[in-house]
Amino acid sequence: MRKAGLFVSLLLVVSVVGCGSSGGGGTGGSGGGGAGTTGGAGTTGGAGTTGGAGTTGGAGVGGHGGGSAGSAGGGTTGAGGGTACGDATGAGSGLSCSAITAAGPCVTSTFSTAATPTPGGGAFTAGTYNLVSETTYGPADAGAGFFSETLRQTYVLSNVTATSFTLDQVEASGTAVARTHGTVAVSGMTATFTPTCPATDGGADSGGSAEFTATSTSVTLFESKNNGLIQVSVYNKAS
Repeated sequence: MRKAGLFVSLLLVVSVVGCGSSGGGGTGGSGGGGAGTTGGAGTTGGAGTTGGAGTTGGAGVGGHGGGSAGSAGGGTTGAGGGTACGDATGAGSGLSCSAITAAGPCVTSTFSTAATPTPGGGAFTAGTYNLVSETTYGPADAGAGFFSETLRQTYVLSNVTATSFTLDQVEASGTAVARTHGTVAVSGMTATFTPTCPATDGGADSGGSAEFTATSTSVTLFESKNNGLIQVSVYNKAS
């Protein structure tokens, strides 16, 4: 549900994603068998990296062994949605359309000459879904039309019926964030997204269609691209 299909491209719209500071490493154990102190927690913001373990205490008087190693400092993941992912830059879009943040793994799209999977339809289920893979299928000589990207992407489905649902979506890459809000009409194995935020101009941000496979735990979208390529994006339900 993005780009030429249902979502806005991060190559066109972007914003800033925060990145948290690292958790401090544990300090060394004191001489004479004392245990190392616990590493300090990372500052809240983007994902803090885990602090290093403290070093083992030196040998105590009378030959007793040193104390145990200091425990690792805990970094706290902030609202930025994890560590930096991708390298897009730009001016941002639809940041007021919702408050959701891009979560899940950092995904790099790939190209494959294997047989293209086929959509199976199904019933959409309300919830939050994170992108877990993105593969573009086609013959080797069509690969020139493939563009690899690295991003996080999250969909939130609500007000779900057999023929429609409300969709909030966000994708983030590098310092870029793009959000949209709108409705999706479902007919057979095709879902068609009509955005209501941000305002559209009839161009690249005016929504689109994709075939799909939907289960209670995942959504797979099949979007037609240039040169006969098919982009298959898989989203797993997080909640």
